[in-house]
Amino acid sequence: MTIKVDFEKRLVAQITDSAILERYWVKDPLVLQQVRAIASYLEAISQDIEVASLEPFIRTRDRSILADASNKGILPTAVACQFKIDVKNKASNAVTLSQGRHIEDNGGRVWRLLQSVTVGPQQTVTVTAEQSEYREVEYVADITEPFHKKSIDLLDDLYLASLTVVDHSIPLRNTYLIQPQWLNVEKGVYAINVTTDSLRRIFVEFGDSERAGVTVHAGDTFTFGITETYGDIDVSKLKDASLTEVNSTDEQRISVVFQSGGLVRSGTTALSIDQLRVLASYPSMYGENAVFLGNFDYLVRKKVMSRTDFVSVWNENVQDTYYGVTYKDINHLHVAFKAKVAAEQTMIENEIKTIIGRADTLFKERVIVHDVVEKPLYLTITGRLASVHDIDSVVSQIKGLLVDRYGRSSLSASRWLLNGFNSQEVANLLRNNIAAFQDRVSDFVINIPSQLNLPHEWVYLSEGSISVQLDRTADSVGTAWIL
Repeated sequence: MTIKVDFEKRLVAQITDSAILERYWVKDPLVLQQVRAIASYLEAISQDIEVASLEPFIRTRDRSILADASNKGILPTAVACQFKIDVKNKASNAVTLSQGRHIEDNGGRVWRLLQSVTVGPQQTVTVTAEQSEYREVEYVADITEPFHKKSIDLLDDLYLASLTVVDHSIPLRNTYLIQPQWLNVEKGVYAINVTTDSLRRIFVEFGDSERAGVTVHAGDTFTFGITETYGDIDVSKLKDASLTEVNSTDEQRISVVFQSGGLVRSGTTALSIDQLRVLASYPSMYGENAVFLGNFDYLVRKKVMSRTDFVSVWNENVQDTYYGVTYKDINHLHVAFKAKVAAEQTMIENEIKTIIGRADTLFKERVIVHDVVEKPLYLTITGRLASVHDIDSVVSQIKGLLVDRYGRSSLSASRWLLNGFNSQEVANLLRNNIAAFQDRVSDFVINIPSQLNLPHEWVYLSEGSISVQLDRTADSVGTAWIL
């Protein structure tokens, strides 16, 4: 909703008479009251429009999606890319590079060594580097208040990868743990909650000594350790690199090369609007409290959906319903997923088990991973076109549109679809995007087989599974003209 101050700024920007504009800046009541009266009226109208356009069920507007993400605590964070590099020492003396040492790739991005390495003369050593930058910011609280908030200012084009907060207490400093939405946080515990707003700004929220966490007092000093990254990068272009700083003559003879096929973990940027739209379809009650009704699908998807093509998490009840009852499934969760990068399959599996174990220790070491079975959905479209349309061109447009929306790498096919795709949604998609179906003559019918899909089955559309049968028989004239 646009507020009064914003309307006032826009109204003043439209004033072209310099005399009236000067009277506004000197706060002439005759001009000032008129401008603010109009701004107040527009603000009231804006409120009515906002209420009338609420989306209580299916959220489609970007504004509603961002508001939902803010309420659910979905942070605009990224995952830093990790890659193996070869460090070659051409000097006659051994060279030691400490953990956290910066190197720069051919694209100007900074990488950090994840461990120390000593390279002997004329030797080559392999080490893992991460594309991230670390910096520390000191903050002094200027007010005493419960649940005090401090915004985190990030560098341009960088995303937050991780965050640490340490106070300056004497004799020992206290490290604050990140506890989403203050779940299970007792009074006096050194903890913080990281939040965001609809503008995707990030805030650190301190606690309240009377309810949860610790109250911040004026004059308290904190150090924020901020790790930032570019997230998703094109690793195919990674070749040579160099040390950002050279501290000795021997380091001048150090060469750094990215290994061919040395990807350890692919980087991802913050979730896009389309990805947030998928998460917005989940009820708000789930959030980080995955224990409720045993629904862990939302929690796992939020963490790994950027690095997977398909994710499905189901509990014991669903397992018994579709696979049969067995004692081996008691108090177990089931997972099926497909990593975008095949080399990351094992790494993501371990991450998912860790995520579930942290949410509920009952399922620690009790996660059963299933192989994903690909299941192309066979869809048939029959219809007729007006004589002005080219059938081959329309068929190509239909298949391209459907594969883009429901194909193997689409978000629509990234989760368990019990009944497949919604035929009305597919029909509306074709009707709104295929020009040949927007006249008053052409028509089509969609036939999707009625079948149940199991949780580990990855259902999607491909060009081979789409059958389009169109005839150019429709016409806008009822009878033929005879001369």
